[in-house]
Amino acid sequence: MYAGASLALYIGYRVVAGKSDGSGSAYDPTGNGSNGATSPGYVFNAATVASKLKEAMRYTGTDEEAIINALAPVSQAQFGQVITAFKNTAYNPVTGNQYFLLWQTPTLYQLPFWLKSELSASRYNILRLKYPSYL
Repeated sequence: MYAGASLALYIGYRVVAGKSDGSGSAYDPTGNGSNGATSPGYVFNAATVASKLKEAMRYTGTDEEAIINALAPVSQAQFGQVITAFKNTAYNPVTGNQYFLLWQTPTLYQLPFWLKSELSASRYNILRLKYPSYL
């Protein structure tokens, strides 16, 4: 019981206190130490990033951490290429995944709709700060 309460207090503190290193800013809202330029040794491939995003959101239960990690080294200009590579993909807003019942018609949506639907408000706002031209 005390362990659960301690864990809840610690998580609450981390959410409220934020980062102590100050790495997140208006120029680096994700706190990844980058201003949108790619990391040394990182080879950008929009199709690969789009594939990672689809995999993180494909089934019930979104892997938000995988989404943030996949987009961490992606600049704003590159994000536009990721949206194009993601294409219009079938999404069921009722179930929050790609499962459709026989009477449902699959509707195609672009990446910004998927991200807004799948991410928590705080994670989505982080991405909105990083990619203001697209989200």
